[in-house]
Amino acid sequence: MDARQRRSRERLHQAVLRLAEERPVTQVSVSELAREAGVHRSTFYEHASSPDDLLRQALLADLDQLREEMIADTTRDLADVVNQVTMGVMRHIERNIPIYRRDLAYTSEVGLRSMLGAHFLESGRLLLELARKRVEVPVDGIPDEVAADIAARMVADGTVGAIAGWLERPELGIDDFMRIYREMVPQWWPLNGAPQG
Repeated sequence: MDARQRRSRERLHQAVLRLAEERPVTQVSVSELAREAGVHRSTFYEHASSPDDLLRQALLADLDQLREEMIADTTRDLADVVNQVTMGVMRHIERNIPIYRRDLAYTSEVGLRSMLGAHFLESGRLLLELARKRVEVPVDGIPDEVAADIAARMVADGTVGAIAGWLERPELGIDDFMRIYREMVPQWWPLNGAPQG
């Protein structure tokens, strides 16, 4: 991607985030997004197939950058890195709270629930791989890697469900969420024992 395409993508990401804060992205047209970003409609379609696709891309770009920054230091304890990545995701959600509050619901057509679950799953797998550790969930008669994969998916999707519950309680801050979350995740998950905040 050349510099011009990167600038167009960044303008489109900023535009979709601004508009999606105001109203559901399913009510935003491609023409409106292109106008808001200062690009042609054809440029929009070079980057996304629909406004909700562009929204997911914009949110994922922020989440991916956060993950890359957090895992760059391979000398840190895995539980500390998992804690910091989770806190970073929560801050990302807080910055985009109108979008997530509306579109993380099961009934949303935007697909943020599955996007966020997939991101947590990939982050968990990547962190474990970098630390050369395995999630050990011994289950009689089930290969370890199968049980570990299913367990990692449970943690990823459960995390998204916990975030959705947190979004329904504006009186709770991120630190409150993290205290609850640490109690909920299984003991074998690397977050346990991580430092606070």
